[in-house]
Amino acid sequence: MDYAVTAELGPPNGVVELDPLQQEGIAAVLDRHLALVEGVSGPGDADIDVLDYRITVHPAGASVVLALDAPSLLAAEDAAASVLDELIGESEVLAGWSVAHSEVRITEDEFNRLAASGEAVVDELEAAVEEALESSAEPAMDVEQWRARFIGLAPRLRAFGPEAFGGPGDAATLAAGALVHAVRVVTDEVFYDELALAVNNATVADAVGLLVLEELPPCYDHRYDAFFARAFVLASMPVAERLTASSWTPPRSVAEALALRLFVNEARVALEAAELMSWDDSESVFAGFAARAAGEITPDELYEIDLPLAGDAEPETAAQAAKLEAELHSRGLAFDQWFAPRDGNPAQHPYLDSL
Repeated sequence: MDYAVTAELGPPNGVVELDPLQQEGIAAVLDRHLALVEGVSGPGDADIDVLDYRITVHPAGASVVLALDAPSLLAAEDAAASVLDELIGESEVLAGWSVAHSEVRITEDEFNRLAASGEAVVDELEAAVEEALESSAEPAMDVEQWRARFIGLAPRLRAFGPEAFGGPGDAATLAAGALVHAVRVVTDEVFYDELALAVNNATVADAVGLLVLEELPPCYDHRYDAFFARAFVLASMPVAERLTASSWTPPRSVAEALALRLFVNEARVALEAAELMSWDDSESVFAGFAARAAGEITPDELYEIDLPLAGDAEPETAAQAAKLEAELHSRGLAFDQWFAPRDGNPAQHPYLDSL
Protein backbone atom coordinates (compact mmCIF):
# COMPACT_ATOMS: atom_id res chain seq x y z
CA MET A 1 0.00 0.00 0.00
CA ASP A 2 1.09 3.58 -0.60
CA TYR A 3 1.51 5.83 2.44
CA ALA A 4 2.13 9.55 2.85
CA VAL A 5 4.55 9.95 5.76
CA THR A 6 5.09 13.38 7.30
CA ALA A 7 8.44 13.87 9.03
CA GLU A 8 9.60 16.89 10.99
CA LEU A 9 13.25 17.94 10.80
CA GLY A 10 14.68 20.14 13.53
CA PRO A 11 17.72 22.43 13.13
CA PRO A 12 20.81 22.22 15.37
CA ASN A 13 20.54 23.27 18.99
CA GLY A 14 21.02 26.99 19.33
CA VAL A 15 19.33 27.89 16.04
CA VAL A 16 16.33 29.96 17.06
CA GLU A 17 14.91 30.76 13.63
CA LEU A 18 15.93 30.23 10.02
CA ASP A 19 15.92 33.37 7.91
CA PRO A 20 14.39 33.30 4.38
CA LEU A 21 17.71 32.67 2.65
CA GLN A 22 18.57 29.83 5.03
CA GLN A 23 15.15 28.34 4.38
CA GLU A 24 15.74 28.46 0.63
CA GLY A 25 19.14 26.80 1.06
CA ILE A 26 17.84 23.99 3.27
CA ALA A 27 14.99 23.35 0.83
CA ALA A 28 17.48 23.10 -2.06
CA VAL A 29 19.73 20.68 -0.14
CA LEU A 30 16.82 18.43 0.84
CA ASP A 31 15.44 18.47 -2.69
CA ARG A 32 18.81 17.62 -4.24
CA HIS A 33 19.35 14.62 -1.95
CA LEU A 34 15.77 13.28 -1.96
CA ALA A 35 15.67 13.39 -5.76
CA LEU A 36 18.35 10.69 -5.76
CA VAL A 37 16.54 8.33 -3.36
CA GLU A 38 14.58 5.55 -5.05
CA GLY A 39 14.02 3.18 -2.16
CA VAL A 40 15.11 1.73 1.17
CA SER A 41 15.21 -1.72 2.76
CA GLY A 42 12.35 -2.53 5.10
CA PRO A 43 11.51 -5.41 7.46
CA GLY A 44 12.72 -8.76 6.19
CA ASP A 45 14.76 -7.06 3.47
CA ALA A 46 11.55 -5.91 1.82
CA ASP A 47 12.06 -3.17 -0.75
CA ILE A 48 10.22 0.06 0.08
CA ASP A 49 9.94 2.42 -2.88
CA VAL A 50 10.06 6.19 -2.47
CA LEU A 51 7.42 7.38 -4.94
CA ASP A 52 7.44 11.12 -4.39
CA TYR A 53 8.19 13.81 -1.82
CA ARG A 54 7.21 17.32 -0.82
CA ILE A 55 9.36 19.74 1.18
CA THR A 56 8.19 22.72 3.24
CA VAL A 57 10.85 24.71 5.10
CA HIS A 58 9.83 27.23 7.76
CA PRO A 59 11.64 29.30 10.38
CA ALA A 60 11.49 26.49 12.96
CA GLY A 61 12.73 23.67 10.69
CA ALA A 62 11.43 21.59 7.80
CA SER A 63 8.50 19.33 7.05
CA VAL A 64 9.00 16.52 4.53
CA VAL A 65 6.13 14.47 3.13
CA LEU A 66 7.32 11.18 1.59
CA ALA A 67 5.06 8.98 -0.53
CA LEU A 68 6.16 5.38 0.08
CA ASP A 69 5.07 1.97 -1.20
CA ALA A 70 5.43 -0.07 2.01
CA PRO A 71 4.01 -3.34 3.42
CA SER A 72 2.65 -1.65 6.56
CA LEU A 73 2.12 1.70 8.23
CA LEU A 74 4.91 1.07 10.74
CA ALA A 75 7.32 0.04 7.99
CA ALA A 76 6.51 3.25 6.10
CA GLU A 77 7.22 5.42 9.15
CA ASP A 78 10.48 3.60 9.92
CA ALA A 79 11.59 3.80 6.28
CA ALA A 80 10.93 7.55 6.12
CA ALA A 81 12.94 8.14 9.31
CA SER A 82 15.76 5.96 7.94
CA VAL A 83 15.91 7.86 4.65
CA LEU A 84 16.07 11.21 6.40
CA ASP A 85 18.57 10.10 9.04
CA GLU A 86 20.89 8.86 6.29
CA LEU A 87 20.41 12.07 4.31
CA ILE A 88 21.34 14.17 7.36
CA GLY A 89 24.39 12.02 8.02
CA GLU A 90 25.69 12.44 4.49
CA SER A 91 25.22 16.22 4.21
CA GLU A 92 27.62 18.66 5.85
CA VAL A 93 25.05 21.44 5.45
CA LEU A 94 22.58 19.46 7.59
CA ALA A 95 25.08 18.65 10.33
CA GLY A 96 23.33 18.86 13.68
CA TRP A 97 19.83 18.48 12.23
CA SER A 98 17.58 15.68 13.50
CA VAL A 99 14.32 13.89 12.70
CA ALA A 100 11.85 14.94 15.37
CA HIS A 101 9.13 12.48 14.39
CA SER A 102 7.83 10.50 11.42
CA GLU A 103 4.20 9.50 11.08
CA VAL A 104 1.58 8.54 8.51
CA ARG A 105 -1.14 11.19 8.28
CA ILE A 106 -3.10 9.69 5.38
CA THR A 107 -2.57 6.84 2.92
CA GLU A 108 -2.64 7.46 -0.82
CA ASP A 109 -5.56 5.03 -1.17
CA GLU A 110 -7.56 7.05 1.36
CA PHE A 111 -6.66 10.27 -0.43
CA ASN A 112 -7.71 8.90 -3.82
CA ARG A 113 -10.95 7.53 -2.33
CA LEU A 114 -11.79 10.98 -1.03
CA ALA A 115 -10.84 12.64 -4.32
CA ALA A 116 -13.08 10.26 -6.28
CA SER A 117 -16.08 10.76 -4.01
CA GLY A 118 -17.05 14.10 -5.50
CA GLU A 119 -18.16 17.35 -3.94
CA ALA A 120 -19.96 15.64 -1.04
CA VAL A 121 -16.61 15.08 0.69
CA VAL A 122 -14.71 18.15 -0.49
CA ASP A 123 -14.35 19.40 3.07
CA GLU A 124 -12.97 16.03 4.20
CA LEU A 125 -10.48 15.97 1.32
CA GLU A 126 -9.26 19.48 2.06
CA ALA A 127 -8.87 18.63 5.74
CA ALA A 128 -6.83 15.53 4.90
CA VAL A 129 -4.41 17.44 2.68
CA GLU A 130 -4.15 20.31 5.13
CA GLU A 131 -3.38 17.93 8.01
CA ALA A 132 -0.53 16.39 6.01
CA LEU A 133 1.08 19.80 5.50
CA GLU A 134 -0.12 21.65 8.60
CA SER A 135 3.16 21.36 10.44
CA SER A 136 4.28 24.74 9.08
CA ALA A 137 1.07 26.53 10.09
CA GLU A 138 1.33 29.69 12.17
CA PRO A 139 0.67 29.38 15.90
CA ALA A 140 -2.27 31.29 17.32
CA MET A 141 -1.18 34.81 18.28
CA ASP A 142 -2.93 37.91 19.51
CA VAL A 143 -2.67 41.40 18.04
CA GLU A 144 0.41 42.44 20.01
CA GLN A 145 2.21 39.20 19.21
CA TRP A 146 1.58 39.73 15.51
CA ARG A 147 2.73 43.33 15.84
CA ALA A 148 5.97 42.17 17.45
CA ARG A 149 6.46 39.52 14.76
CA PHE A 150 6.03 41.95 11.87
CA ILE A 151 8.24 44.56 13.51
CA GLY A 152 10.90 41.90 14.05
CA LEU A 153 10.76 40.83 10.40
CA ALA A 154 10.78 44.35 8.96
CA PRO A 155 14.60 44.81 8.90
CA ARG A 156 14.90 41.80 6.58
CA LEU A 157 13.25 43.82 3.80
CA ARG A 158 16.58 45.43 2.95
CA ALA A 159 15.75 46.31 -0.67
CA PHE A 160 13.32 49.06 0.34
CA GLY A 161 13.25 51.74 2.99
CA PRO A 162 10.20 53.11 4.82
CA GLU A 163 9.67 55.68 2.07
CA ALA A 164 8.39 52.87 -0.15
CA PHE A 165 5.42 52.55 2.22
CA GLY A 166 4.75 56.23 2.69
CA GLY A 167 7.57 57.23 5.03
CA PRO A 168 8.75 56.40 8.56
CA GLY A 169 6.17 55.25 11.02
CA ASP A 170 4.37 52.25 12.47
CA ALA A 171 2.42 51.53 9.28
CA ALA A 172 5.55 51.37 7.14
CA THR A 173 7.32 49.05 9.58
CA LEU A 174 4.31 46.74 9.84
CA ALA A 175 3.94 46.64 6.05
CA ALA A 176 7.59 45.74 5.55
CA GLY A 177 7.43 42.93 8.12
CA ALA A 178 4.14 41.63 6.75
CA LEU A 179 5.67 41.43 3.27
CA VAL A 180 8.56 39.28 4.52
CA HIS A 181 6.07 37.10 6.37
CA ALA A 182 3.95 36.80 3.20
CA VAL A 183 6.82 35.22 1.26
CA ARG A 184 6.75 32.19 3.54
CA VAL A 185 2.96 31.92 3.53
CA VAL A 186 2.60 32.10 -0.25
CA THR A 187 5.41 29.57 -0.76
CA ASP A 188 3.75 27.12 1.64
CA GLU A 189 0.40 27.61 -0.06
CA VAL A 190 1.79 26.95 -3.54
CA PHE A 191 3.24 23.67 -2.24
CA TYR A 192 -0.19 22.80 -0.82
CA ASP A 193 -1.87 23.57 -4.14
CA GLU A 194 0.77 21.62 -6.08
CA LEU A 195 0.08 18.51 -3.99
CA ALA A 196 -3.68 18.79 -4.51
CA LEU A 197 -3.26 19.26 -8.28
CA ALA A 198 -0.71 16.43 -8.59
CA VAL A 199 -2.77 13.85 -6.72
CA ASN A 200 -5.90 14.66 -8.71
CA ASN A 201 -4.09 15.21 -12.03
CA ALA A 202 -6.05 18.44 -12.26
CA THR A 203 -5.75 22.09 -13.18
CA VAL A 204 -6.98 25.10 -11.24
CA ALA A 205 -10.05 25.16 -13.48
CA ASP A 206 -11.05 21.72 -12.15
CA ALA A 207 -9.89 21.96 -8.53
CA VAL A 208 -11.70 22.99 -5.37
CA GLY A 209 -10.26 24.38 -2.16
CA LEU A 210 -6.91 25.69 -3.43
CA LEU A 211 -5.16 28.36 -1.40
CA VAL A 212 -3.26 30.67 -3.72
CA LEU A 213 -3.08 29.58 -7.37
CA GLU A 214 -6.72 30.62 -7.77
CA GLU A 215 -5.48 34.19 -7.34
CA LEU A 216 -3.62 34.09 -10.66
CA PRO A 217 -5.32 35.48 -13.80
CA PRO A 218 -8.43 33.29 -14.34
CA CYS A 219 -8.15 33.45 -18.13
CA TYR A 220 -5.42 30.79 -17.95
CA ASP A 221 -6.94 28.56 -15.24
CA HIS A 222 -6.65 25.52 -17.52
CA ARG A 223 -2.88 25.96 -17.73
CA TYR A 224 -2.17 25.94 -13.99
CA ASP A 225 -1.36 22.30 -13.21
CA ALA A 226 1.13 20.68 -10.80
CA PHE A 227 3.99 21.18 -13.27
CA PHE A 228 3.14 24.88 -13.48
CA ALA A 229 2.97 25.12 -9.67
CA ARG A 230 6.50 23.74 -9.31
CA ALA A 231 7.76 26.16 -11.94
CA PHE A 232 6.00 29.06 -10.22
CA VAL A 233 7.77 28.27 -6.93
CA LEU A 234 11.12 28.47 -8.74
CA ALA A 235 10.15 31.74 -10.41
CA SER A 236 9.12 33.26 -7.09
CA MET A 237 12.41 32.40 -5.35
CA PRO A 238 14.50 35.16 -7.01
CA VAL A 239 11.84 37.72 -6.08
CA ALA A 240 12.02 36.68 -2.43
CA GLU A 241 15.80 36.78 -2.47
CA ARG A 242 15.92 40.24 -4.04
CA LEU A 243 13.50 41.62 -1.44
CA THR A 244 16.07 40.78 1.24
CA ALA A 245 19.06 42.03 -0.79
CA SER A 246 20.66 45.45 -0.36
CA SER A 247 19.27 46.69 -3.68
CA TRP A 248 16.16 45.89 -5.70
CA THR A 249 15.95 44.37 -9.16
CA PRO A 250 12.42 44.54 -10.62
CA PRO A 251 10.72 41.36 -11.87
CA ARG A 252 12.43 39.92 -14.94
CA SER A 253 9.42 37.94 -16.14
CA VAL A 254 5.64 37.89 -15.97
CA ALA A 255 5.78 34.99 -13.51
CA GLU A 256 8.05 37.00 -11.21
CA ALA A 257 5.71 39.99 -11.43
CA LEU A 258 2.75 37.78 -10.51
CA ALA A 259 4.69 36.31 -7.59
CA LEU A 260 5.39 39.82 -6.28
CA ARG A 261 1.69 40.62 -6.61
CA LEU A 262 0.78 37.53 -4.56
CA PHE A 263 3.31 38.49 -1.88
CA VAL A 264 1.76 41.97 -1.60
CA ASN A 265 -1.80 40.62 -1.48
CA GLU A 266 -0.89 38.12 1.23
CA ALA A 267 0.85 40.84 3.26
CA ARG A 268 -2.36 42.89 3.17
CA VAL A 269 -4.42 39.83 4.14
CA ALA A 270 -2.08 39.13 7.07
CA LEU A 271 -2.27 42.70 8.36
CA GLU A 272 -6.05 42.66 8.22
CA ALA A 273 -6.31 39.19 9.82
CA ALA A 274 -4.01 40.34 12.64
CA GLU A 275 -6.25 43.40 13.11
CA LEU A 276 -3.29 45.70 12.58
CA MET A 277 -4.44 47.39 9.37
CA SER A 278 -7.68 47.26 7.44
CA TRP A 279 -7.72 46.20 3.79
CA ASP A 280 -8.71 49.73 2.72
CA ASP A 281 -5.93 51.33 4.77
CA SER A 282 -3.29 48.92 3.48
CA GLU A 283 -4.15 49.79 -0.11
CA SER A 284 -2.61 53.26 0.15
CA VAL A 285 0.37 51.94 2.16
CA PHE A 286 1.26 49.37 -0.50
CA ALA A 287 0.36 51.50 -3.54
CA GLY A 288 3.69 53.33 -3.49
CA PHE A 289 5.61 50.13 -2.90
CA ALA A 290 3.89 48.39 -5.83
CA ALA A 291 4.71 51.29 -8.12
CA ARG A 292 8.39 51.28 -7.11
CA ALA A 293 8.81 47.50 -7.19
CA ALA A 294 6.86 46.51 -10.30
CA GLY A 295 9.20 47.85 -12.95
CA GLU A 296 8.10 47.66 -16.57
CA ILE A 297 6.19 44.37 -16.37
CA THR A 298 2.60 45.01 -15.32
CA PRO A 299 0.33 41.96 -15.73
CA ASP A 300 -2.75 43.69 -14.29
CA GLU A 301 -4.60 43.61 -17.60
CA LEU A 302 -4.58 39.79 -17.49
CA TYR A 303 -7.06 40.00 -14.61
CA GLU A 304 -9.45 42.04 -16.73
CA ILE A 305 -9.91 39.24 -19.29
CA ASP A 306 -13.11 37.32 -18.54
CA LEU A 307 -12.71 34.87 -21.41
CA PRO A 308 -10.90 31.52 -21.03
CA LEU A 309 -7.77 31.51 -23.19
CA ALA A 310 -6.94 27.83 -22.66
CA GLY A 311 -8.82 24.56 -22.67
CA ASP A 312 -11.78 23.78 -24.88
CA ALA A 313 -13.03 27.12 -26.15
CA GLU A 314 -16.66 27.49 -27.16
CA PRO A 315 -17.06 27.89 -30.95
CA GLU A 316 -18.69 31.31 -30.55
CA THR A 317 -15.76 32.64 -28.50
CA ALA A 318 -12.84 30.82 -30.16
CA ALA A 319 -12.11 33.65 -32.60
CA GLN A 320 -12.22 36.28 -29.86
CA ALA A 321 -9.95 34.18 -27.64
CA ALA A 322 -7.44 33.76 -30.46
CA LYS A 323 -7.41 37.51 -31.07
CA LEU A 324 -6.85 38.24 -27.39
CA GLU A 325 -4.07 35.68 -27.22
CA ALA A 326 -2.32 37.30 -30.19
CA GLU A 327 -2.60 40.74 -28.59
CA LEU A 328 -1.17 39.47 -25.32
CA HIS A 329 1.67 37.79 -27.18
CA SER A 330 2.58 41.06 -28.87
CA ARG A 331 2.99 42.63 -25.41
CA GLY A 332 4.86 39.68 -23.90
CA LEU A 333 1.98 38.66 -21.63
CA ALA A 334 0.83 35.40 -23.27
CA PHE A 335 1.13 32.32 -21.09
CA ASP A 336 3.98 30.78 -23.07
CA GLN A 337 6.01 33.95 -22.33
CA TRP A 338 5.49 34.07 -18.57
CA PHE A 339 8.78 32.49 -17.53
CA ALA A 340 11.01 34.05 -20.18
CA PRO A 341 13.34 36.75 -18.73
CA ARG A 342 12.97 40.10 -20.44
CA ASP A 343 16.23 41.70 -19.37
CA GLY A 344 18.30 39.86 -21.95
CA ASN A 345 19.95 37.70 -19.29
CA PRO A 346 19.24 34.06 -20.24
CA ALA A 347 20.19 32.76 -16.80
CA GLN A 348 17.30 30.94 -15.17
CA HIS A 349 16.58 27.61 -13.53
CA PRO A 350 16.78 24.76 -16.13
CA TYR A 351 13.37 23.51 -14.98
CA LEU A 352 11.81 26.63 -16.51
CA ASP A 353 13.36 26.05 -19.92
CA SER A 354 10.60 23.61 -20.91
CA LEU A 355 7.81 26.10 -20.24
